[in-house]
Amino acid sequence: MNFYISNFNSYAVKHLISINVLVYTATFVFSQYKIESILSLYHPFDDRFELYQILTHMFVHSKRFFLHIIFNMLALFMFGGQMETLLGIKKFMIIYFLSGILAALFQLVFNTSVMYYFVHSLDFTQAKKILDYLNDDQKINLYTSMYSPMMGSSGAVSGIVGAFARFFPEHKIFILPFPLPIAVRKALLIFIFGSFISAIFNLAPGVAHFAHIGGILSGYFIGSFFYKK
Repeated sequence: MNFYISNFNSYAVKHLISINVLVYTATFVFSQYKIESILSLYHPFDDRFELYQILTHMFVHSKRFFLHIIFNMLALFMFGGQMETLLGIKKFMIIYFLSGILAALFQLVFNTSVMYYFVHSLDFTQAKKILDYLNDDQKINLYTSMYSPMMGSSGAVSGIVGAFARFFPEHKIFILPFPLPIAVRKALLIFIFGSFISAIFNLAPGVAHFAHIGGILSGYFIGSFFYKK
């Protein structure tokens, strides 16, 4: 398989990238409609939760962090072309959307666990004192860890990368901070470990680490099913 030409000839990948870019542009052009708030996935406990958000959150990206959509679309372009060429559009789309949905469920379960822990461990007689003690950044970090909506195609794209690792485990890629190329399966294991540590210790607030983990694992196991077929 040509690992370069197939990327440009991928029908589904090109359309997914186009849709994501169009939605991202629309969030700026039609900012008065707050598109990102409508399409993002809220926790089911939130009054703003809608069932359609399980799908729509995959097509909206952060306006404040431009690299959010750049990294996701770059990864989709790099790995999606090969997977679409290998499996066909139907199986590719199954991996993409199913991984995105399962990734979101992984993150929702984690967020629910965090909220449950705080609700059942916090002495509410001391809650006001604790909140008064926190500075603004710490309050924002606490909120984003527990209750911020999910947006972005990271989970779905992670699923494609996970499936790629199943079919081409020894394909070499670069991953920072390692100076030399590393097999994609090993790189994903390192990434999963780093994401888990970051989620547990809240090292990167606002990032849905468990969505990344869930997406990779989902894509890998769905890919395994197709691989055996």
